[in-house]
Amino acid sequence: MNSSSILRNSLKFIIIWILQIVVLKQVQFLPLGPYYYEAFVYPLFILLLPFGMHINRLMLIAFFSGLMIDASYNTMGVHAGSAVVLAFFRPSILGLVLARGMDESLTPSLARLKFLPFLRYIAYSLLLYLVFYHSMVFFSHVFLLSIIVKSLLSFIVSVFFTLILAGILNGLD
Repeated sequence: MNSSSILRNSLKFIIIWILQIVVLKQVQFLPLGPYYYEAFVYPLFILLLPFGMHINRLMLIAFFSGLMIDASYNTMGVHAGSAVVLAFFRPSILGLVLARGMDESLTPSLARLKFLPFLRYIAYSLLLYLVFYHSMVFFSHVFLLSIIVKSLLSFIVSVFFTLILAGILNGLD
């Protein structure tokens, strides 16, 4: 990664972090019965890192970005753990949705991947992230229904806001 790539990624992180903390953390979505849910867009930062980034670097960046969200949400490592799991599985998810032979210095973006492959990439990634996140929050099989329902509700609103943000961030690619 060269200095302009580091600067672009840092700017993306700042924009995503501000949107997550200042806007989406404050939004109260209408509950569905007893289930409250929230939107998470900050995993987009991990998903927009270059294709060829080494897994160790990717997991380290995910860990520290998750810790920054944890500090803001006062969740003590749940976001960091979920972000590391997402970073670990990111190459596999990319392999599922993308054609081989992509330039490893490029970043996955809505403009580069086109809408449907990018939507699949975001959907698989966010579903993995949210199921792991809610599993860590509830931390018991007794709450399996709550984990599934909250993950699916959060998934719907998270994909919506993530696609909007990905469209906005296309200019930083």
